[in-house]
Amino acid sequence: MLKILRSNPAADPRTDDELLAQYRASGEARYLGALYERYMPMVYGVCLKIYRDSGKAEDAVMGIYEELTRKVPEHQIDSFRGWLYVLARNYCLMEWRKNNRRPTDFHPPEDMVYYDAVEAPFEVELPANNSSPEKPLTKCLDELPGAQRQSVELFYFKEKSYKEIADLLSEEVGKIRSYIQNGRRNLKICLEKAGVKNSFGE
Repeated sequence: MLKILRSNPAADPRTDDELLAQYRASGEARYLGALYERYMPMVYGVCLKIYRDSGKAEDAVMGIYEELTRKVPEHQIDSFRGWLYVLARNYCLMEWRKNNRRPTDFHPPEDMVYYDAVEAPFEVELPANNSSPEKPLTKCLDELPGAQRQSVELFYFKEKSYKEIADLLSEEVGKIRSYIQNGRRNLKICLEKAGVKNSFGE
């Protein structure tokens, strides 16, 4: 098992944003390494779920770090954890597909869900004084147009793929992608008005 998976992320008091800013300013790998270290267990878990092989998952964790050194300077990152989750998942899925591709027909396992780079996992952090945590999210979801709400709920909460949602709603995949992107944008605006901090990776 990777030694880093037994590390204590709380050992470094600096925030994600502080470490990220120091890495961007200096280019020193130690800052990016410290930032990546605190999320390596999450990255390993993502890779293990996809590969179902601990050795391949550990190799992927190292490969994702190398990918990170190339990607970080090219992107505006508002939520490092959400952005890294998407990067790790996409990396593993792409590698899995390359290694398992068939010449004429390829279908990934049904439980694999592919997230675009702009689509971070759905997370919200509600104000500490909010006595009913589910209310703002439920209210904002209810305010979405029907197709957007259904698509967002199926994609984020049921982990359905674009294709699965398109089949369920009898729509084209392109329309489902649009529903999800617009739904996320509308949810973000609604939640911010309700005083909810969110990390949609936008």
